[in-house]
Amino acid sequence: MKDQDYFNAVAGVSVVAVVVLAAVLLVAFPSGGGTATTTSTSGQTSYVNLTVSINATTGWPQYSPTNFDVPQGKVVFTITDHDAIANWTGCSCAVKGTVNGVEMINGTPYSTVSTSNVAHTFSIPALGLNAPSPGQSVVSFMVDVTNAGTFSWFCMSPCGSDPGGFTGGAMSTPGYMNGTMTVS
Repeated sequence: MKDQDYFNAVAGVSVVAVVVLAAVLLVAFPSGGGTATTTSTSGQTSYVNLTVSINATTGWPQYSPTNFDVPQGKVVFTITDHDAIANWTGCSCAVKGTVNGVEMINGTPYSTVSTSNVAHTFSIPALGLNAPSPGQSVVSFMVDVTNAGTFSWFCMSPCGSDPGGFTGGAMSTPGYMNGTMTVS
């Protein structure tokens, strides 16, 4: 009987490990890749999945999708950032405009992100939103959007092609580091 007990214990641990691994993979690699997924009715939460990857043609970082629609209410954003780790001295790295003033980076809450690794931001000035995105990470945060309208968003990180990084290339080309969120 002791061998059977040992087998049952090992089998139980294995099942738990598989379930935990599946949950981690779902958080680390949410479905939808580069598509905005919104599911909401009045009073419920909607979800937007954004991806930052390097465009194979230009070599520039690119958010995908860049333009998307959400209903009014609570919106959970998940940004899967495949870009390289970057050191951005002078970063405005405080998380702003999110519910409780925090974002989750790879499952850990932050209200300020270290300047030693901020590859991009997802910022909507009209909503007071600034969400830094470290390279090689999954960032999630919730925003309570109360007003309908079209809001411009952009990346505030110096990922352009000019010497300062704030213009040219990805920063100046529509569909890379800027877009719109339409709230209805």
